This record gives sequence, structure tokens and C-alpha cells, in this order.
Amino acid sequence: MRYLLELKKEGLPVKYLTVQNEPEAVQTWDSCIYTAREEGAFAAEYLKPALEKAGLGDIQIFIWNHNKENAYHRARGSFAVPGCREAVSGVAVHWYTGDHFEALEAVKKAYPEQRIFFTEGCVEYSGFADSGEVQKAEMYAHDILGNLKAGVEVYFDWNLLLDAGGGPNHVGNFCAAPVMCDGKGGIEKRLSYYYIGQFSRYVKPGARRILASCYTSGLETAAFLNPDGSRAAVLLNPAGQAFPLCLAEEGACVSLQVEPTVSVRWLMKRNK
Repeated sequence: MRYLLELKKEGLPVKYLTVQNEPEAVQTWDSCIYTAREEGAFAAEYLKPALEKAGLGDIQIFIWNHNKENAYHRARGSFAVPGCREAVSGVAVHWYTGDHFEALEAVKKAYPEQRIFFTEGCVEYSGFADSGEVQKAEMYAHDILGNLKAGVEVYFDWNLLLDAGGGPNHVGNFCAAPVMCDGKGGIEKRLSYYYIGQFSRYVKPGARRILASCYTSGLETAAFLNPDGSRAAVLLNPAGQAFPLCLAEEGACVSLQVEPTVSVRWLMKRNK
């Protein structure tokens, strides 16, 4: 609590907490194992009351904070603990074992009041040392699209900026990042930075996902209604070939050619 209170004094109030990073993983870095029931009990019986006693009851607690494939199983175990579902605001997930978008959909269907945040993902050199910049960028776009369509509200990159070697990291777990120091006092914006920007620039805070369907599995897409009434569609073409597309809504159609990349096209302004 002291850490949270000191941050608040400095004008840096914390809005969200997770009980433990990766509570089923014994890591070479700091870790602590929780079962689903232990995590639920700790959140409901200890963490939430302590936050309220310290005047920090507005901080939202998230459970799990680990890979997506076990999100539904863990949510069921934790929310079976009396009071946990009321004390907790959501489920946090990572991407290191693959897509598992269906698991997120299951969480949202079973617990519609719970928020889902993507809280960690990076391109680790240990697993993707030979990947090019296009592959790294497409990993981000594919995961963001799938997560948002499955019910994720917030997407955090783990490392927005790293040094030229992919660190610092005290256990040698070096990674790529959307922005890298170049070792000469400057920075380099990698392709993933611009792919992420196709979402963060055009999908505004408070946007709601709306229905979008596509005629080919070669394209990935999601569409959003922004608070100002504008619509944005994000398209990913990882297929290596261009696709013709008609972006249509209520009889209006914008014809375009989708090149192998990620792009955004605006739809019509919503009638007020």
C-alpha cells in the first residue's frame, strides 16, 4: 500500500493492479505461484479490503495476468471463491502460447461484467531471433485484431522502448521493441511501431467494435464506432498478394486495393 500511496502523492495514481505476474510460472525472475482459488481468495479477502482501508478502493484488480489458453479455466476457479467476482474487475492475459482468442470469448460470455486487458506481449529474441520486421509487425497486428474481436478492451505492449541490445534485462531475456535505441543517442522506430499506430491513431478511446465481415480468409479485419460517430476499419493483409475490396455499409461502397500490409480506411460519418 505504501508504494501506491507514494505514487498518488507524486501525482501518479495507479488505476489497475494484478495479483501476480504469471502465477503459474516458476521463472528466473521474481515469481510467486498461486492456484486459481488462492488468487481469488487473496483478491477478495485481503487485497480489496486493504485497498479500501487505505483509501484506494477505486483501483481495479485483475486476476491471472498470464497466457490466454488458461484464461477461462483460471477465471472459473478464482470466481468460484465467494466475493472474488465482486472484488475483481477483470482478467489480464499474455500472448506467449498462441492466439487462443476463443478462450477470451468464453471469459466474456461467462462473466460479461469483467473486463479483459492484454497486459504483456513482446517479440523475444530467444524465440524469434530470425524473424524479419514484417513478421514482427504482423504478429502485433494479428494479435490486436483477434483480441479486440474477442472482447479485449485495452492492449499494452510490454516494451515500448529498449536499448540497442534488446534490454536492459537482468536475466538476459532480450527482446525486440517497437522503438529501439540506436546506440548513438537516437532512436529507431521499427515497423511494428507503425502497425500499432494504425490502431491507436484511428480507434479512439471509448470506441465500440461493430460488425465487419470479409469475403476471404486472406484478410483480417475489425471495425469500430468512435465516440464522435466516425467509423474506422483496420485491415491486415499478411498473404503476400493484393486483394480487391469494397468497403460497404448501407448501400455505400468504397472500392480499394489492399496491399500486403496493415491499413485503415474511414467509413462514412454517422448520421446524428
